[in-house]
Parts: sequence; structure tokens; C-alpha cells
Amino acid sequence: MAYTFRVEGMAPAPQGSKRHLGKGVMIESCRNVKPWRALVTSAAIATGLPIIRGPVSMSVVFLFLRPKGHYTTKGALRSSAPEHHAVKPDGSKLLRSTEDALAGSLLEDDARIVSCTWQKRYCVGLEKPGALITLIPLQKQSP
Repeated sequence: MAYTFRVEGMAPAPQGSKRHLGKGVMIESCRNVKPWRALVTSAAIATGLPIIRGPVSMSVVFLFLRPKGHYTTKGALRSSAPEHHAVKPDGSKLLRSTEDALAGSLLEDDARIVSCTWQKRYCVGLEKPGALITLIPLQKQSP
């Protein structure tokens, strides 16, 4: 059985490089990582699903608003606007922050993810920025 849920409220944030502040102190270089991870964790807990303890397959669609420059002054999408979200942030770094947010909230450990697909795309219609996450447990769940 597949479990699908949405994370809405902000653009996905990458978890990647850390900055060294001195005296062994490291911080995330992206200031939006903590709020993004909190949003993912909150959405995962809100599903009310039990924690998945076995191997799992995961699919994530990261959703981004189009920049204003993609639209004409009348609000129509420009013919020159790119179809694909082939710009930063890097998809693998988005995946890292999302996996870490799921660990302990809906997954016992993000090491349980044995296969994963992801894509980045622009929001369509009334979609909000965020993510659409599907988890498929690969073995029967024990109560």
C-alpha cells in the first residue's frame, strides 16, 4: 500500500554544505533548511500513519513557484518560459533535507529508503510550493 501526502507552505530547501563559524561550530548554509524540515515533519506526523520500520520506496515531486519573469504583464505564461525547473536548488540536496525530516516522524530511519525517485517542477494552476511525497513499504508492517 502506498502512502501519499503533501507538504505545502514554502519552497523546498536544500540541505547541503555547512559553513564553519570557528571553534568547531558548523551551521547550514541555507537558512530555510530548518523551517523546511519542520514543515515536512509536521505534514508526516499529520498523516496519522504509523512509523515505517522496514524497507521503503520513496517518490518525491518538489514544487516551485515560477518567477515573475516567466509571465507577461497581463499574467500569461511567456512562450520563452522554460518548461522544466532546471535551476538551483540541486535535487539531491532537496532530497537530503526531506529524507532527514522524515526520519523519526514517518520513517524509523532514512537508511530504510532502498529506492527513490524525485523530480523538480513548477507549480501548475492553484498548486502551492512544497512537495508531494509517496512512501511504499516493501514488507508487511507489524503493529
